[in-house]
Amino acid sequence: MELMNDAAGYSAPGQGDLSVLDIGCQLDFSPGYITPAGGESSAGLSYSLESYEHVSAAGKYSLVLRAVDGWAALSGWRARHQFRWNKTSDDVNVLGIVRFVLARAGLGLAIRSQSAAVTGFYPDFTIGPGDSGREVIQKLMSFVPDVIFIEGSVAYLVNPLPTDSAVYSYGDGHPVLEGTYRRGAMKTNRVQVEGLGAGLIMAESFAWDEIERLYDRLDQVADRDIDSVSEAQQRGQAILRQAAIESEGGSILVPVNCGQQLYDVVAVTDARAGLDAVRKRVLGIVLGYYPRRGEYRQRLQLGAV
Repeated sequence: MELMNDAAGYSAPGQGDLSVLDIGCQLDFSPGYITPAGGESSAGLSYSLESYEHVSAAGKYSLVLRAVDGWAALSGWRARHQFRWNKTSDDVNVLGIVRFVLARAGLGLAIRSQSAAVTGFYPDFTIGPGDSGREVIQKLMSFVPDVIFIEGSVAYLVNPLPTDSAVYSYGDGHPVLEGTYRRGAMKTNRVQVEGLGAGLIMAESFAWDEIERLYDRLDQVADRDIDSVSEAQQRGQAILRQAAIESEGGSILVPVNCGQQLYDVVAVTDARAGLDAVRKRVLGIVLGYYPRRGEYRQRLQLGAV
């Protein structure tokens, strides 16, 4: 974030009236609109201030703030010693281990939707000394079809289903300024998963329509945490589900929607591209506010539902 400092109002961060603006403080960015009711804003993202830099050059004076979000907090947490769950019995499911790791990084967990796998899978799971929280969360989420996104100090769990309804529409009342829409083959359309139970366990999952188009594109996964055929099948289906979402891509540039969230399903209408209320899933949000150029725009990265 770059703040204008022409009047030297930001010359002394951490002191006097700016005592709260110091390394480690929380920065909240809440975008909004001017409406008939006045200035209205939505709860936005929160960041932790890592550094700041004064810039004085060619008649330009500004304060540049560099901050990080909850994913950085997860990356910064590293296990001090070994943790292990479900070695001899089913004690803690995937959701419970995820909650445990998030708490170590100072993050809460809110559930918007969840799969049966995230509460029904009890992996024999180990965190080694030095493992980062981000790596551990990514490993745990690879077991299930659910996804996580972080806003402020809260991580949200979502199970993205192909039957999800659109929560907002672009292209009619909310114009699409520019758009790109890509559809491609799934990188993986057949998955073999091996695990260890009383003996070797293996299960296969297939995306038959994709195999018929392009022959099979095989992904083989070996994981000692899997000890039943049903768990192996769930893992294979989770991998195929992610491949299906990523098989479509593109983005739209739109006037800002302050209520948009990651993994929402939206309906996009763009007659130039043959789209009429076609459902897309929001996989990324880039919000840019450039007052010097008078620009306030949002770009949404899109994937398949």
